[in-house]
Amino acid sequence: MPSLDCNDAFDISFWDQIVVIRRVAYIDNRGRVSTKDTSMSALAVVTAASPVDLQRVPEWGMMHKTISLYTPFRIQGPARDEVGNVTHPDEILWRNSLFIVNFLEDYSGYGRGFVHAVATSKGNVDYPPIPEPMGSA
Repeated sequence: MPSLDCNDAFDISFWDQIVVIRRVAYIDNRGRVSTKDTSMSALAVVTAASPVDLQRVPEWGMMHKTISLYTPFRIQGPARDEVGNVTHPDEILWRNSLFIVNFLEDYSGYGRGFVHAVATSKGNVDYPPIPEPMGSA
């Protein structure tokens, strides 16, 4: 087991509140695919993972934000359980924007354990940054 202790990276002053949405697909009683969403609150260190470049096409312009998350919460990628239900990659709600996990690394053997995930926004247009509170500089 690795002996590197990464607990200092999870100082509470670096944490941000996120909502993890886990989507499980299953076959319902009528033989149709349905999904069940479960929302869970978690804390994570969230940083920018790439520049937010404008992509322009004749009809519109869009920007896909990408964030990097470090958290002791066990974020998941796509998975299948023993009865065949499929779990879609987790979705992350952070600062009014919805992101989908597209890269995942499990470091559960380091310190108290953590997960590193990279997620890209799902929408073509995201909300603007949250403004600074009055009086802060």
